[in-house]
Amino acid sequence: LIHLIGERPNVCSNVHLPAQSGSSAVLERMRRGYTREAYLALVERMRLTIPDLTLSTDVIVGFCGETDEEHQMTVSLMEQVRFDMAFMFKYSTREKTHAHRTMKDDVPEAVKHDRLKEVIDTFFSNCEAKNQAELGRVHLVLVEGPSKRNPDELVGRSCTNKKIIFPSNEVSRRNDTVAVRTPRRGDYVAVRVDSVSAQSLRGTPLMLDTMAEFYSNPMHDELFGANAMPRATATVQ
Repeated sequence: LIHLIGERPNVCSNVHLPAQSGSSAVLERMRRGYTREAYLALVERMRLTIPDLTLSTDVIVGFCGETDEEHQMTVSLMEQVRFDMAFMFKYSTREKTHAHRTMKDDVPEAVKHDRLKEVIDTFFSNCEAKNQAELGRVHLVLVEGPSKRNPDELVGRSCTNKKIIFPSNEVSRRNDTVAVRTPRRGDYVAVRVDSVSAQSLRGTPLMLDTMAEFYSNPMHDELFGANAMPRATATVQ
């Protein structure tokens, strides 16, 4: 699967890889079946195979018996992996689970709150810094529809599953500068990133495009320059 994602641009290069904790001891208590070291080795393998990979994850703080040291290992995992999306929660007891039957929910609520805040702050700080590298890049964006906040803007997703917002300007198709129209839901649009935040990218629509043309057209570099997304040599089927 990893090699398939790396080889084919028509497969989204985003993987959801739940970590839950950065501490092997906590992972063992959670009965997750892997260690911190195994998780990081898998991340490294995927990034070597999929250069434009983005990662999302799940993180739980304050699991039964979690110490300050174990929590800091989760923070360090967030720093090391630099996830692109994360679902972060405080632990709460669920009936009929192994933890509910055999462990005590002994981390105070105030401590859980502080630990969750630290994890969230670390995630967003890393995201904003990481997204700075997107400035000037050109993504092929699948249009999802109008922005909920501004009807004059459109929202879509890149092949890395990043949300990109851009004005609903009329644009032409590749190799046809005469016929222009506003992009619609389901269209592919080449968008240049002009500004970033921790949660989204904003850009300028350049043209209506297709996946096959964007990734394999011999004029790709001339049209978009060296900042266009990679995987141009892959085969679209």
